[in-house]
Amino acid sequence: MDEHSATVTQYVAASQDEDFARLAALRHPEWQMVWPQSGEQVMSHDDYMAMRLNRPEGAPRVEALGIGGSGDTWWAEQIIHYADGSRWLGVSVFELRDGRVFRERVYFGQPFAAPPGGRNGSIRQSQRSTDVKCVVVA
Repeated sequence: MDEHSATVTQYVAASQDEDFARLAALRHPEWQMVWPQSGEQVMSHDDYMAMRLNRPEGAPRVEALGIGGSGDTWWAEQIIHYADGSRWLGVSVFELRDGRVFRERVYFGQPFAAPPGGRNGSIRQSQRSTDVKCVVVA
């Protein structure tokens, strides 16, 4: 396992475990998170902590599915479980600098049903949208 793979593996595990001290240690001092779909930016680890810990309904639970990447660009797939029972699929794209996570872009989407009757029989329907667990690709 190379240095970047180890960093991202630890980072994703810390996120899933809500180990905020470990996340802080793995984040570059200039770390930022962006949610492109809403245009929001989290500008610092302190802002991240405030956002995560001050949700009236409670913080969402992150279930890691796997990681992949190479060089300074890595990704992780996850399921985000919210207090209202909704489940969102997420992909985080990480840019690493100096052995730490420098930038993080997170894309979210809710699972949706396939169209009735399938897509002309050319695509097989899985049991769940998360049947396939990801593996590290380096």
